[in-house]
Amino acid sequence: MRNAKAIFTKQALDMFNNPMVMVMFVIFPVVALVMTLLIAKTNDDIPNNMFVTMMGAIFAGMGLITSAAGYIAEDIENGSLRFLIIAGVKPHQYLLGTGGLLLLAGTVTSVFFALIGDFTLIEAIKFMTVMITSTAASIILGTAIGMFS
Repeated sequence: MRNAKAIFTKQALDMFNNPMVMVMFVIFPVVALVMTLLIAKTNDDIPNNMFVTMMGAIFAGMGLITSAAGYIAEDIENGSLRFLIIAGVKPHQYLLGTGGLLLLAGTVTSVFFALIGDFTLIEAIKFMTVMITSTAASIILGTAIGMFS
């Protein structure tokens, strides 16, 4: 468990040092907010949460795949993955640390999506359940792609 926590911390520091990764977690909710305020709120034919659900689906379905694959590919290119294996880090600990960070960041971003949308309590719970489940599935797919890259 200590190794997974160390990987989590390492990847978090890498995330905060790499603005391109951080932008992905910010840009999707910002675009959803802007489109909701400028388009959905001014047009009665468009539901207020349409852009939130659309951008949330894009974020959870595609954005996290590239992040997970990118983390693993970056560690392979830098040689740090080989160092971690030599240091005794098991594959499941590495994936738990990396995936845990992305799941946490994806969940926080999903909360922002839920706050932007005009959801009732039941709709917000359903939205968060779908977002967290699809975030986890995207991370698993992204790590599989990263391992084969």
